[in-house]
Amino acid sequence: MTLIELKKSIHEKIDGLDDHQFLEHIAAIIENKRELFVIPEHMKEGIRQGIEDIKHGRVHSTEDFEKKYEKWLKE
Repeated sequence: MTLIELKKSIHEKIDGLDDHQFLEHIAAIIENKRELFVIPEHMKEGIRQGIEDIKHGRVHSTEDFEKKYEKWLKE
């Protein structure tokens, strides 16, 4: 199905709906698509580095963290 055919099909199905609540859900889905979170450029390098750290096993478990900072956690 082409994009144009898909849009036409969706329009036809929406035009046939009388369920107000369902249409509100559809509207919310469409609106959320427009508000999709875009990662700011200044954060992308940190994310890339985090992915590389995971790939190379440079990670710490919560247990590791708690052991290292046990003194702080007890206060």
